[in-house]
Amino acid sequence: MPGPGVLRTRVDPRRFDVVMANLVGNALRHGAAPVRLTMEREERADGAWAVVKVSDNGPGITEEAMPHIFERFYKAGASRTRSESSGLGLAITAENVRLHQGRISAANLPGGGAEFTVELPLRRDSPDTDDEAAGGPR
Repeated sequence: MPGPGVLRTRVDPRRFDVVMANLVGNALRHGAAPVRLTMEREERADGAWAVVKVSDNGPGITEEAMPHIFERFYKAGASRTRSESSGLGLAITAENVRLHQGRISAANLPGGGAEFTVELPLRRDSPDTDDEAAGGPR
C-alpha cells in the first residue's frame, strides 16, 4: 500500500484502553511478569494493518477452550485461571475490536504461554490532510 500520506487507524480511546487492559491483565493473571507487548505494521493483500500482540508465559489455552475463548461467560479450566472471572473480559475485548473493524485471535506459543493478536485496519490520509481534519492523532 505504498504512496503519499500517513497511515492511521482511528480508535475510541476508552474502548481501546479496555482492550489493552483486559489483554495485559489476563497475561499477568495467567503467567508471571514480564508480559510481552509488540506493535507493528503489516501490509498484505487485504490492506495495511496495525498489529498488536500480547504474550504471556503461563500454561497456554487448552484445545477444548480455544474455540470458545471469546464467548460471553466462558471460563477456561482451572489450570489457566488463578482468580475468579466473570467470563466477560475477552468477549468484551473481542466486541471492542470488532467495533473498530478489527480482528482478534488467540494462539498458544511453542514454548508455552498464550499470545493474543489484535489487528486494526490502517487507512492512508492524503498528504494535505492535517491532524484536525483527520480527527486528531489517534
